[in-house]
Amino acid sequence: MIDLLAAILMSLFQGIIEWLPISSEGQLSLLFVTIYGLDELAAVTLALFLHLGTMIAVIWYFRKDLLEMLDLNSPLLETIIITTIGTGITAVPIVLIFKNYWESFTDELFLPPDLLFTMVIGGLLIVTGLILSKQSAQGTREILSITRKEALLLGFVQGTAALPGISRSGMTITFLLIIGLMHKEAFKISFLISIPAVLGATGLEFLLEGFQLDITGMSVGMVSFPYPLLIFTIGLTAVIGIITMDFLLSLKDIPYDKFCYGFGATTILLGVFFFIIRVVSI
Repeated sequence: MIDLLAAILMSLFQGIIEWLPISSEGQLSLLFVTIYGLDELAAVTLALFLHLGTMIAVIWYFRKDLLEMLDLNSPLLETIIITTIGTGITAVPIVLIFKNYWESFTDELFLPPDLLFTMVIGGLLIVTGLILSKQSAQGTREILSITRKEALLLGFVQGTAALPGISRSGMTITFLLIIGLMHKEAFKISFLISIPAVLGATGLEFLLEGFQLDITGMSVGMVSFPYPLLIFTIGLTAVIGIITMDFLLSLKDIPYDKFCYGFGATTILLGVFFFIIRVVSI
């Protein structure tokens, strides 16, 4: 069962690193696998569910923009709808392939699944860093200048983050900077398009029976999450997310690519270290 300390730790992880291009889903999944002993698929499912907290943070922070989108003729609404369609086109097949073939794939390998999972996440973080290092200098374009074709491509890029280890924010912000958006505009649209993406991903998990609900709470794999603690965790994640988002938007010229290199290399090295410890102790 998840306890109060674990809930606070999860909230801190998700609320802080969701906005950084180091894949909060990947880092949380590793936390659940290594500390709480979840299998890889259950870990990804639980990490995804915690994104509801940061989604609430985005809704609160950009509530004025969202209210303006109630006008169905809003260009921003059209951009988000097209991006969401593109996201579904790439994300749904990735999720289905990952869930259906991960276990059978790892059964044939010498490496244990949790180590392979760690290595994959670390490698994907380094790939994200390489992509971020190619980002262009400060652009001049605003959100409303995004074309329909660019919105669809943005959705395709966002959909690749269905793989744990690929950073949604890192990939989308990099794409937006490459096509010439100003930094603050790139962050803003990246946050806004995350709302339908998180809702869609959570809904897909329910359809695939990733969560089990009963009168006491939610269960994912062998881990149970009582409703009071679940509400507390999502609420705390939202509060931390609002604070860190505001801080992040006030910063400029952050070396995100170096963040990814560091986290990726550290993830791989720690995975190998714990594997060696496990082998030696047998």
